[in-house]
Amino acid sequence: MKSFLNFRHKSLLRRAHNLAKSGYSVIPVHGDNAPDEPKKPAIKWRQYQKRIASAAEIAAAFDDRFTALGIVCGRVSRLLVIDFDDYRRYRRFCMHLPQYADTYSVKTRRGCHLYFRSDELVPSHQFDGGDIKGERSYVLAPPSRIGGFAYRAMSDLPAIELQRDDIDKLLNYFHVNAAVHVLPGRIIREPSDIDFARVYERLAGQIGRNNALYRAASIAREHGMSLHDVESRLAPLHIKQPAKGAHRREKPVERLLEAQRSIASAYRGGTFGHAGRPGVPNSVRERLLTAQASSIMPRLLDALYLAGWKEGAGFTMTEAVGIARRVGLSRKSVLQALTGDHSIFNGRHIISRRYVEYLDNRGLNAKKRGRPVQLVFQVPSVGRMLAVLGVAWTPSDGLRESDLRTAKSYRQALHRGYIQRLNPQLPMRNLAERIGASARTIRRYNHDLQVQVTACIGRLQIARRTLSYLPRRTRAVERKSTAGYWIETADGARYPAWQHIGAKLLKEAGEAIWLCIRRPSRYSLGDEAAPAVAYTSISAQEFLQLRAWRGEAVEKRSLRERAAGVLRRVKESVAAIRYQKLRLFFDTVTERIAEDKVAETINGYLYALNEQGQQVRRPARRGIAYRMLKEFGEGNVFLALQEAADVALNSLARGAEGAAGLGGEPGAPAQSMA
Repeated sequence: MKSFLNFRHKSLLRRAHNLAKSGYSVIPVHGDNAPDEPKKPAIKWRQYQKRIASAAEIAAAFDDRFTALGIVCGRVSRLLVIDFDDYRRYRRFCMHLPQYADTYSVKTRRGCHLYFRSDELVPSHQFDGGDIKGERSYVLAPPSRIGGFAYRAMSDLPAIELQRDDIDKLLNYFHVNAAVHVLPGRIIREPSDIDFARVYERLAGQIGRNNALYRAASIAREHGMSLHDVESRLAPLHIKQPAKGAHRREKPVERLLEAQRSIASAYRGGTFGHAGRPGVPNSVRERLLTAQASSIMPRLLDALYLAGWKEGAGFTMTEAVGIARRVGLSRKSVLQALTGDHSIFNGRHIISRRYVEYLDNRGLNAKKRGRPVQLVFQVPSVGRMLAVLGVAWTPSDGLRESDLRTAKSYRQALHRGYIQRLNPQLPMRNLAERIGASARTIRRYNHDLQVQVTACIGRLQIARRTLSYLPRRTRAVERKSTAGYWIETADGARYPAWQHIGAKLLKEAGEAIWLCIRRPSRYSLGDEAAPAVAYTSISAQEFLQLRAWRGEAVEKRSLRERAAGVLRRVKESVAAIRYQKLRLFFDTVTERIAEDKVAETINGYLYALNEQGQQVRRPARRGIAYRMLKEFGEGNVFLALQEAADVALNSLARGAEGAAGLGGEPGAPAQSMA
């Protein structure tokens, strides 16, 4: 054990000397020697923020008790390190800025470190998902060991040299967005920031060249690149890219056609990253309209998308006001949506914000005094909106800028899009609750939009056997009508659907009377005229369910109906009747077949196999049994008798059928033998 610790100490000391020779300022870190503060420096390291320790100082400082070493970042080591706390955040960075991913990297317990060399002054600070290690900071380097985890190099590539423009691009990516570049007073979109060729090359070795081509083309499509530009940049790379694993050799023409098909498929697909076309989902619009009782927030979100802003793009308050005024929203409304009461839902910001200090080419505010320079907001992605509001994804109905002018025009446009898309058949109150309006408002919208309303009515013809389904009117019933359903005659006259009224009309008009149920109307928009009324047939069971749903007392079924139900259930069990097979001889006929000829005939039968192998069945009687034994021989005739339980079951079926007075074919006995 002691020899192992000595080896580890020598390895750590040798690594520290090599880093110092390469121009890095190194310091010892406690590591496992101090479990409460394993990442705390073991010495006072302020002086090493300005100079590199000598070999003698390193030998004296790195005691055999310490298990970790740190590298001081900043200009003393010409080192800038991006510390990702989450490995998924690192992979997203590699997808958006692959030109900076091929550098020296170290695997940490939760994420990874990316090393860069630079002479620029970059203060240390945090971003969403990690830290940027610059001046007055340090990072743990291999072969440091803390809590059983050893820091190790993920790649042996040299650290990339960064110029001022590179640092600007990195900092703007972490603090604002990878697709926007923030300058004082304006935001410039730079889709070319992403090197899609590098994205394709990195993904090809991981998921295959075809999948990588589709992913890279989808990302390019989301950032506004044309189909022609993507083909010209990615198709030549796809032709030269070797296949992953065993694959037949293909001609360049075949590879080119394959690339064109994959890229065209990516451009035909929906928005990359979520289902459907780009835009605010209808579920998000409806939740905001009903929960906030205001159209300010959904109108602002639609205005941002209509203005061409991508998901995750940064914008300032001034820019939001400029966009909102084009669609009729005032500055006060924008303040409510971004920083006021309408900006929060269930304790979370719908539109995320960030105080951005890095806004020009002169670097960050190193002293960090006073108020931040600028408050920047971020266009929420569809996934964030769904997560914050707690709704599922739905399609997005297309809107125009004129639809966002007023709260009335916005709600009316959503109502129009919903009807055009689905031709719904819903109650009026459901259409009203969907957009936070009243039923009276929906009627005005239908009139303004010239919505065609078709009244849907379910009908059941009344006969003697269906009169019992109608409710009885007693003295306790105060109302004179039956809400939601009525009786209608052939001449169009309507009456309350009471049982005594139905009996009287049935006696006078015969079979030409109907029980009608009011169903939700159907709404449509189009040039073709829709019928004013649409009739559909319903069953008696549906009518009884409607009455039960309304809370009405439904009368018990008649004896005939109960018997019919018993018969139906029994008939379903007849198929399971089992038979006992008994072989007959001349001397056993009297034992097997009793004198009561009727009982054996009902509960069993005789059968034998002829020369063709077909089964011959005959009634189970003694005389017939003797004749069959003479014809087919002893031992070749069988008596099939039902088991005792099945005899009782079959008797119950016949008894229920007789009590109900109904016709119908009795269940045939099963052919299989138990």
